[in-house]
Amino acid sequence: MGLGLRTGVTWSMLQCRRQRLLQLGLASLPRTIFSKTGTWVGKAENKYYVLSMFPYPSGKLHMGHVRVYTLSDTLARFHRMLGHEVIHPMGWDAFGLPAENAAIERGEMPESWTYRNIASMKQQLEHLGFSFDWHREFATCDPAYYKWTQYLFLKMYEAGLVYQKKGEVNWDPVDMTVLADEQIDESGKSWRSGAKVEKRYLKQWYIKTTAKAKSLYEGLSEVDQGLWGDIIQLQQHWIGECDGTRLQFLIKSTDGTQYEPLDIYTRTPEAVYGVAYVALSPQHQLNDDKLQKNTSEHDSEVLLSLRAVHPFTREEIPVIVSASTEFDEFNDVQLGIPSVSEHAKELADKLGLSYKQVLAKNSAGEERLCNSDELDGLTRSQGFEAVLAKAQKLVVGGDRLSQRLRDWLISRQRYWGTPIPVIHCDNCKAVPVPYDQLPVELPKISTFTGRGPSPLAQQEDWINVTCPKCGGPGKRETDTMDTFVDSSWYFLRYLDPHNTTEPFSRDAVDSGMPVDLYIGGKEHAVMHLYFARFFSHFLHGVGMLGVREPFVNLLTQGMVMGQSYRVKGTGRYLTPAQVDFSGEKPKEKGTGVPVVTQWEKMSKSKHNGVDPEEVLSQFGVDATRLCILSAVSPQANRKWSNEAFTGVVRWQGRIWKLVGNCIRGVSREDKYDAAILEEWEAKLYEARNYTVKEMTFQCSKTFLLNTAVTRLQSFSSVLGKVPAGVAHNSDLYKQCLADLTVMLAPLAPCFASELWAGLASVCNQDTLPQYNWKESVLRQQWPQMDSEYKLPLVLKINHQENGSVGVTRDVLDSLTSDLAHSLVQQVPKYQQYCKGQQFKSIDFTVFPGYQAVINIIPEKKASVSSS
Repeated sequence: MGLGLRTGVTWSMLQCRRQRLLQLGLASLPRTIFSKTGTWVGKAENKYYVLSMFPYPSGKLHMGHVRVYTLSDTLARFHRMLGHEVIHPMGWDAFGLPAENAAIERGEMPESWTYRNIASMKQQLEHLGFSFDWHREFATCDPAYYKWTQYLFLKMYEAGLVYQKKGEVNWDPVDMTVLADEQIDESGKSWRSGAKVEKRYLKQWYIKTTAKAKSLYEGLSEVDQGLWGDIIQLQQHWIGECDGTRLQFLIKSTDGTQYEPLDIYTRTPEAVYGVAYVALSPQHQLNDDKLQKNTSEHDSEVLLSLRAVHPFTREEIPVIVSASTEFDEFNDVQLGIPSVSEHAKELADKLGLSYKQVLAKNSAGEERLCNSDELDGLTRSQGFEAVLAKAQKLVVGGDRLSQRLRDWLISRQRYWGTPIPVIHCDNCKAVPVPYDQLPVELPKISTFTGRGPSPLAQQEDWINVTCPKCGGPGKRETDTMDTFVDSSWYFLRYLDPHNTTEPFSRDAVDSGMPVDLYIGGKEHAVMHLYFARFFSHFLHGVGMLGVREPFVNLLTQGMVMGQSYRVKGTGRYLTPAQVDFSGEKPKEKGTGVPVVTQWEKMSKSKHNGVDPEEVLSQFGVDATRLCILSAVSPQANRKWSNEAFTGVVRWQGRIWKLVGNCIRGVSREDKYDAAILEEWEAKLYEARNYTVKEMTFQCSKTFLLNTAVTRLQSFSSVLGKVPAGVAHNSDLYKQCLADLTVMLAPLAPCFASELWAGLASVCNQDTLPQYNWKESVLRQQWPQMDSEYKLPLVLKINHQENGSVGVTRDVLDSLTSDLAHSLVQQVPKYQQYCKGQQFKSIDFTVFPGYQAVINIIPEKKASVSSS
């Protein structure tokens, strides 16, 4: 190692030695404690779990993969240097329709296509030098994994959170499966097949995510508010304000025909004893022409030959179709309660329907419930809670939720997915498969010949089974689960990946959870994040998991954008080779038609994708890593251009030269002035401590690795200005150069390894004892600031920054809230706004290696501007 630096190899010559540098980058094994089975057994207080969203094995990495895994690898390596026991796993989100369709097109099985892609993508990830814990690897299509997905499904079934019912679904007539709303484009077509999506009413399996709505809404207060940012608002908007509930009403016709029950949302459940009718919108599925209509078709209200059964009293209530009722966009059915709605009163009177007044004011003018059985005398808020409790006891609803939230439809009518572990029996209806018969494995099928009904529905030997309950004939459920089910708990399996007796042990997940940093695309920050949080809340509730919220910090990286070219007018995309750039504006070759250029998400159809293999071949692993980390924040979209490599490669060359000069100049006796040496060492002292402070803060708190790169570039610029005589005779300069290399290592491990090997050839424990020169740079400890270096103690008044005082690092390490309060009293703005006041609150926070903040809210709130 380090031969390049010691033999005079230039940086440009070293560009040809990428494979060797790659091997250096892979040489560092994660510092994680494992049992013989791979189970995490480290100490929870010293762990750091950094998780990147696992990929779908398409067979080829794209630049988005490179970006997200470079981020996670950099931060994993940083925390190892801090001494943390890092968990940094990788696996494969391997089920789904894309694999099935690809197998159909190629005339092969999804399994072989998927595992071949996994092997290819794993090799590509290894070539990038990512330090994943590969012993934790699994694919969700492995029966050893989806056995436990089925196990958790049955646990939810036992808890009453899984059910089957008819519902309106999005149906893809080409792929012949149900689609989620997010799988349909703005023109109403399937994003996968391109077919126009149809609305159908089908019997489907649901997970009752609405049961945890209030818990999921409140749990957002437990995550890091700063880093989650607008994701909290997205989650809150998805869940909605939990100010009502759903109550289940059985539906039957006058001839005794039973219909699917209606789950009806209401914000006034306390008035449920005063329901006069159930109103359907004209578009509701129960508004069927075959139903008897008891009023004129010209009326705005139509009385149907249906009755709704009150969930508490069992009384039969009229069902009407109402054109005059205002239905919201989320619900096409309403309870008509005259006591709380003037419109409902007018409509009931118009139709001659009887009802009870269930609200009355007492002598003190307080509104109380009446004619409501056991609720009589309660306030409305008391009645609200009482109805919810009663409905839950009777299993007819009662969960506190919003009007917009729906349960999770998980049925998919395809083959390549986790089989739903249920057997249908004529006598016993739906019967869960016993735990000791898991996994219910997918049957082996010889070939896929084309799109159509699920192959599972055609496997008679697999379908026909014995009912576990009565021993009679039964049939397996042929729907498979939405792949979001598999990806809603994978982060827990990583902590106990080889457990054969349960999904994970409680000790393993309690030691490793929660995930300290979750990294992935913002497009998954609603559905996937919501479902994963639901699983955690459920598992916490049944005692299988000690934490409720699974992810503390969330880093949603932006997309990597490529430049696309479209023919003006038609919108047809062109390859760069089809564009004439010779003129002032680009035109299509051959036709001369103007071409519109813009930055868009990389896509094959837009001809604007970049093959990571080509980039690595041209620029190398570490230049690619540094390029994708620099210039823009991780959360921002990245416009990809090879021009960005120019600055990165030049910077690497400057660092290479600094280390090379250090090695060659060790034995030289350059003249230097003691005063100049003292002056430069003062500058180096400040630059080193400032850079360590900033790097630590950016890597541990903000995760703005672009800023971290900028800080290192500034630091190297300072070192580049140091006179040769000072550089060759200053141990502090050599310490700065070593620290630069160590701090560069998480970002560019191969390059830093080569630099470190060169430094180690001329440095030793006597002159620089803070490093272990016998170990690689990847096993060095993260640099520390000098104990006497002053750091800011920031004063905030009413959450606005209003000055600071400097405190040394050793004081900051032991700083208390009371001491911090006494120190900031010397700040002028404190004297102006806080002196002599009482305080509503004083919040004190220390950020790792950076600064402390004390936020003071005076009793008498003043208008304080930021200084």
